[in-house]
Amino acid sequence: MISHMVNRLSNLWTALWAPTLRGLAEHLPGIARILLLLFALSGAASVFALPVDGLYSQDIAVENQSEAERERAYRDAFARVIVKVTGERRWLEHPRIREAVQRASAYVAEVSYRSEMLERRIAVRFDQSLIDELLKRAEIPVWDLNRASVLLWVTVQTMDGRRTMLGSSSEHELLIQAREFAGERGVPVLIPLLDLTDRRMVSVTQGWELDTGVLREAGQRYGADSVLAGRLLITPANEVVGLWTFIFRDQEHVFDHVDNRVETYMGVPLDEVTTRLAEHFGFVLSEFEREDEVMLRIDGISDLANHTDLMRYLGSLSVIRDVNVAALRADTIELRVSLAGTRQHLTEFISLDRDLQPVNFELGAVTTDLLHYRWAR
Repeated sequence: MISHMVNRLSNLWTALWAPTLRGLAEHLPGIARILLLLFALSGAASVFALPVDGLYSQDIAVENQSEAERERAYRDAFARVIVKVTGERRWLEHPRIREAVQRASAYVAEVSYRSEMLERRIAVRFDQSLIDELLKRAEIPVWDLNRASVLLWVTVQTMDGRRTMLGSSSEHELLIQAREFAGERGVPVLIPLLDLTDRRMVSVTQGWELDTGVLREAGQRYGADSVLAGRLLITPANEVVGLWTFIFRDQEHVFDHVDNRVETYMGVPLDEVTTRLAEHFGFVLSEFEREDEVMLRIDGISDLANHTDLMRYLGSLSVIRDVNVAALRADTIELRVSLAGTRQHLTEFISLDRDLQPVNFELGAVTTDLLHYRWAR
């Protein structure tokens, strides 16, 4: 439906803006990957919450291609996918999920084997509609693929008293774990460049003291939706004692974590914040049966390229069922939007990006039938 709307509105925009449309390039594919590449190469990042790929797929090591080993891999992969899609491990204990894990093969859509060095692996893709239906019947919240990013700011002290902040160029064991966690759980974890700008913004002392003021500024520099900052003491016995602060919007959550091995440390603090974000952004699919409707007025839509980007962006939001044009002016468009859920869901998902900036309301205080935004891409 959204694609039809793109075509229909394109004709209207062409009529209004024909003199300026000649030579416009086709909308670039893979824009999310391009933005991530630009982030990796730039000195100052502007990161948007981006769709996460592969939530319903999982890669598993196997010993052979026997039926028993394949079934074992299906169960393991299915459990991991449930955690990725929901964001929370606790749902693995739900009776419906425990039953489904035992018959995981019924949810498999595609399978392929490959050899990687001395290891054999199986790639399993599950049927999204079947898993979504399972979670819907169990009334388990699903975390949308457009996910909040986490800036990870870690300051480490060794027993000799030296303190070091960990940046993207570091191959520290803690960051290796963080990158693996991000891939396994579908969470955009950002690691600071620690360039001159970062070091002027956050000193080692401020990082160790978990100075939330400067850490919030760092989060803004990277366009992060949240910041997880930790100070970690590593003992000669390889034990890790850590204090963490999680900054999300106007909230600050402080917690600690101790582990007797560096190699297993990062899973717990990252799981802590992932759970909190999943609880905030998760929605029960059965709630989508209670539809809502809202009007969107969007300024800054001045040509076909803006319009095409806007419609494709709205089409990426799972909370939107349908879009119809209510009014079209020189640089403003009004849309009647049918929602699979509530307008609060819509504003929460939009808040994960910087493309639409609210004009007539604040997040969390949605009381109007007309949501006024400005297109900022």
